[in-house]
Amino acid sequence: MTTAQTTSRIKDPALAANITDETLAWREVICPVTAKYGNYVAKRDLRDKTIVSFQHVLEDTIPTLLPFVKAGAKVKVGACNPDSTDDVAAAYLAANGVEVHAFSGMTPDEYAKSIDILSDSPADIVADMGGELIEAFVKKGHKVDGALEATTTGVHRVEKLDFTFPVFNWNDIAIKDRLHNRHHVAQEMWPVFSNVTGLALYGRSVLVIGFGPVGRGVAERARNLGAVVSVAERDPVRALEAQHHGCRVVGLEDGLRECAIVVTATGFSGILGADQIKLARRGAILVNVGHSNTEIDVTWLDTQDRTRMRRYIERFTLENGKEVYLLNRGSLLNLAPGMGGSGKDLFDPFSAILIRGIDWLASGGAASFKPGFYAYPADVEREIAEAVLHSHS
Repeated sequence: MTTAQTTSRIKDPALAANITDETLAWREVICPVTAKYGNYVAKRDLRDKTIVSFQHVLEDTIPTLLPFVKAGAKVKVGACNPDSTDDVAAAYLAANGVEVHAFSGMTPDEYAKSIDILSDSPADIVADMGGELIEAFVKKGHKVDGALEATTTGVHRVEKLDFTFPVFNWNDIAIKDRLHNRHHVAQEMWPVFSNVTGLALYGRSVLVIGFGPVGRGVAERARNLGAVVSVAERDPVRALEAQHHGCRVVGLEDGLRECAIVVTATGFSGILGADQIKLARRGAILVNVGHSNTEIDVTWLDTQDRTRMRRYIERFTLENGKEVYLLNRGSLLNLAPGMGGSGKDLFDPFSAILIRGIDWLASGGAASFKPGFYAYPADVEREIAEAVLHSHS
């Protein structure tokens, strides 16, 4: 048993056997750019580096982190969302040298403890999704060569910090913002919705809350699948854009009263609180695809009468007598473990961006940067885009 296995906090080490060499070999075939950069990093000498990552712990995390283990780095990882962890992937990482603090169904206290453990000692590189790990390192005063942040929620969190090291934002780069956020989330999310619920979208009324890149993609794909789509958006420019995409713009309260499926896609906490949920149409299905697992007030919902209907579906009977259904405990539906949407190859550019960004920091890329918040290096983004184009030619 490795040191990583000894110190890891995972559900069951035996689960690692469920990932085979053939599984990972096929992932290299469908994600060639990730494989390219992973193979390069694996041959480097990074024995003096400590890398701490906070991300969704899924199968695609394996080719992202293991190259750094092979290069000799000390690698730790925690789950940036308590409900998106694939326990099989977590066990495999732990069995192969990564210190893992992630398991499905983590309580809020266990989640907070994982952040505390991961930030307990200094690190050379921090790779975050959500900003909580970066925030913890800043508050504890640890010196870090550089950090990466990958989500809208994280950007909102970390841009307010009094930085003690340079942080690089790859949430807002074009590849992430224009491709993944707009197109890829919806590509995965709606097939998972149908797998979980057994429902098609034809003729169903869908309310999308927030018309940023994620909300836009979710609304467009729902409309293409036959839904009647309404959008609640406070920004008048985005609301006008929603109209031009064939969506009906409504106030949040009206949309909640009218629509059968409600999707939050803002990246902010507290979008649907008790007052809003009480307005929902009887039998409404509540879904979140924003990074924050608190866009829907699940804590309040848990005070209502709850019935587990099937995997990832809970029915809540509210105090006003209405029933609503919550999917995946309010966490990102597209990443519900084991429900796999389509297009796993779509992760390829983003796994490569993460690998390349960590390697850039490990190679001293941020040495000339003062503490602060910066854009991810444009030349590195272009390099990844060219590699993806070449892999498709």
